Amino acid sequence: MDGRRGRRESKRSVRLRTAVLALTAASIGAALLPGAASATEHDYTYRIPISVSGYQVKQTVTFGQRPPVNGHVTHMEVDIVDAACQNATTCPDATPVPIQRLMLHHIVFLNTGRTDQSCGAAGEKILGFDNMTLAPPVERFYAAGEERAKLAMPAGYGYPLGDPATSNWAVLYMVMNHKPDLDSAYIQYKVTVDDDPAVEDAKPVWLDERNCSADPIYNVPGTGEKGATDVQSREFTVSPDLLGASDGRIVSGAGHVHGGAHELNLTQPSCGNRELFNSEPTWGRKDHPFYNVRPILHEPGPISMTAFQTPTGFPFQAGEPLRLNSIYDNTRPHTRVMGIMIVYVAPDDEAGAEPCGPLPTDVSYTGRPDGRTKGPPHFEVPLTGLDENGDAITIDHPEGELRDLDSGDTIGVKDNLFTKRNIRIDAGDKLNWSYDSSNLHNLTLANGPKAIGGPNLSRDGSGEPRVFTKRFKRPGTYRLFCALHPVQMTERVVVRDR
Repeated sequence: MDGRRGRRESKRSVRLRTAVLALTAASIGAALLPGAASATEHDYTYRIPISVSGYQVKQTVTFGQRPPVNGHVTHMEVDIVDAACQNATTCPDATPVPIQRLMLHHIVFLNTGRTDQSCGAAGEKILGFDNMTLAPPVERFYAAGEERAKLAMPAGYGYPLGDPATSNWAVLYMVMNHKPDLDSAYIQYKVTVDDDPAVEDAKPVWLDERNCSADPIYNVPGTGEKGATDVQSREFTVSPDLLGASDGRIVSGAGHVHGGAHELNLTQPSCGNRELFNSEPTWGRKDHPFYNVRPILHEPGPISMTAFQTPTGFPFQAGEPLRLNSIYDNTRPHTRVMGIMIVYVAPDDEAGAEPCGPLPTDVSYTGRPDGRTKGPPHFEVPLTGLDENGDAITIDHPEGELRDLDSGDTIGVKDNLFTKRNIRIDAGDKLNWSYDSSNLHNLTLANGPKAIGGPNLSRDGSGEPRVFTKRFKRPGTYRLFCALHPVQMTERVVVRDR
């Protein structure tokens, strides 16, 4: 028997074993205690200290510890906690931090020893938070947002850790502070590793409507009639070289969206655009903390997204396109939204032997807790300012009278300040925002006629201010803020109909 045939026989036996294990687990799952693991599974817990200034949003990348072994990750989860110390072994007790204090808006785990499947095949780099710096396309292998998505593999599969000597982790995160004072806590992540050599690789493929960016946001204008949707689509191909096989099977996956989303949809264009998976949001009910935290710094996201697992897997040929469709409500503005899905692919030279082969029948779905599922709830973000005591309050507009500006005029953006905060212009006029600061700021719509979500900007590499330009075609009142300093930096633009 040659080596290739031997590998095929091995994969067939693993798939048979995983299917049997999956059925067995389903039949006895109710009897298993939470956290139960096989004799080859080992749990690790790590913490990263964080501090966020009052009423601000922190975006950064930092070092992350990884398990000091070469096995497969079968489960992973993350949260913000209070703990007595950073070392989880010394201080095992930890309490989740309520979002009334700190909200983990999103977090991405990076393997710096590998090239990303969807952003590295063609030599791209990742654009930094500052929309200026370029970073190497390192592998994005797990992420979570407000919905606290978990990495969960079907039995017999896992994310390959790689050699600890050559494979390090980094963590990109965005955290919001809902209190007026500096707050500190820990990002805690738990990792389950299986060191059974029979576990099969499941490699991450990151699908993103605004790929290769540390801040992959876009804006839904919100100008449509009743029932209107905004659909963003992007196609991806998996490199056979990075995958390590000519074909693959998608065995697990989940999506991430923001407020206003209907669903994420993954299709196979070369097979009649057949649907592989829908990741659908569940929204909190009116009494959920997402809708009652104050101050309101952004439109609340879902409390859960559906995820899937399938030991058999969705077959595809490396090099054929996979299409991600991000579908949002377009009857009202939604700013700085995302459309991201991460799927895990088992390399398999046999999977594409039959083009558009049969879809798996062993797909299981998770992620439908109690909540609202009939479309995204209507939610208007107010403008927030500070009272005389420094506490956050809802305001109609910043202090000061309206000031008429001409088309093409410039507003300075400095630390914690828009130099012109109450502006009146005519429909069709444009304005420039000049970012004369060493710190990042942006321009974001709280509420108004049409979405605005500008890039994070500061001075450029030579110390010159970078400029964001916006033309206002729709009349109405635009209440604006910096999404990184949403309470300290506010502005109103009134657009008159000509």
